[in-house]
Amino acid sequence: MQVELIESVDEFLTATAGFRAADPLRTNIIGSVSLSIAKGDRTYEAYHWWIVRDGDDVVGIAIRTSPMNMVISSMAADAAQSLGRSVGRFDDDLPGLLGSASVIEAFVQGYVASKSPGSARSLGARRGDLLYELEELVEPVAEGTGRLAREEETEVLARMFVQFTDEAAVPRMSFADARDDVSTRIRDQALFCWEVDGEVVSVAGHAPIVTTGEIAIGRVGPVYTPPSYRRHGFGSAVTAVVTRHLIEQGARVMLFTDPSNPTSNAIYQALGFRLIDELVEMSFED
Repeated sequence: MQVELIESVDEFLTATAGFRAADPLRTNIIGSVSLSIAKGDRTYEAYHWWIVRDGDDVVGIAIRTSPMNMVISSMAADAAQSLGRSVGRFDDDLPGLLGSASVIEAFVQGYVASKSPGSARSLGARRGDLLYELEELVEPVAEGTGRLAREEETEVLARMFVQFTDEAAVPRMSFADARDDVSTRIRDQALFCWEVDGEVVSVAGHAPIVTTGEIAIGRVGPVYTPPSYRRHGFGSAVTAVVTRHLIEQGARVMLFTDPSNPTSNAIYQALGFRLIDELVEMSFED
């Protein structure tokens, strides 16, 4: 196995296109984040683009956009071990990992074998993400209407994004970052509201559509309804609006949800999503 640390996001996207096209759902986060960075829509403290090859064939990929956790694709155990050993030499302060449980286990074996200072840390704080793909959209009925978010709603929607990160098991977003994120999504027509009597009661967006070859994947999220507006079907309704929008763009539609939240899982299943896989996210502890 040969492990390459790539310096250019454009080079990474080109070199991994075939691999990502073969597994577009499980590599969607890697693809969407990389495309956003290539477009200049996202910036981070540092970038690490990893490719694992067996001869000329790409057999695994990973990215880390500091300070975020490393995202690892599906790959064989020996490929993940090789990646872990290389990360011990070149990215020893990574805070955590996101991927399938078996890949993370093999990666950690290689990481520990590198005997780097960071590899002496233990893994803790495990959380899961269920990966769903849409089979056929079942559109719900709810009071109100869905529409694209408007520029004059940026401040309101940014506060909702911050509230979402406060409630969900995801890194907290500052108001300034939330405002930038909302502005970008509004510009790209990737953010939708559900409105009742002139009030925004729920919001949902989607990540940039990732197209590799002939396959386009759209990922729904985030979806957020303030507590005072819950239990009226607004979150389901706005999710259906975003999903329909992605279908009309020619994309297959996926999303992630928290396995510990039976309500949201039931909602997505009722909308026509089926469970594909479960990923785990783990953090290193000193």
